[in-house]
Amino acid sequence: MGAIDIDGCWPTTVPVGDIWAVVTDLSTWGEWWPAISHVEPLEPPAGSVSAARLTFSTRPPLRPFTSTVQVTDQQEPHRLEVALADGPLRGAGTFTIAEEPEGSTACYDVSLAVRSLLFRPLEPILRSATRANGRARLERAGADLAALAGGTLRSR
Repeated sequence: MGAIDIDGCWPTTVPVGDIWAVVTDLSTWGEWWPAISHVEPLEPPAGSVSAARLTFSTRPPLRPFTSTVQVTDQQEPHRLEVALADGPLRGAGTFTIAEEPEGSTACYDVSLAVRSLLFRPLEPILRSATRANGRARLERAGADLAALAGGTLRSR
């Protein structure tokens, strides 16, 4: 099963430190990442900076599914690396935040794959993030992230 790569950037009016504070607080992810419906912070395992169990909402007939995300590395305030530790997906992602004259740009680069044939119906849902409707949801995620950090998206 092939990997599904999702990447992009959100130019914001928000200073780097304020975006960093939201992105590194896993408990906020459900407030700005549209696919996440619930976040349960967890004690991080050895070698991880932080961890949380995320519940992802999915379209019928699939039920919502959960996965544990772990922050595997962070270089304050510019780079956060995460990995999915369990659940129906495997994958990893990187968030980078760059300072800009009018705020900052937050970028994401996520690679996901379905762990087993049993969860194969998740692949079209994941792939939809790379199409127009999925891109609109990701743009909304950037707007919600910027708003939660106290600013807005900047036009590109």
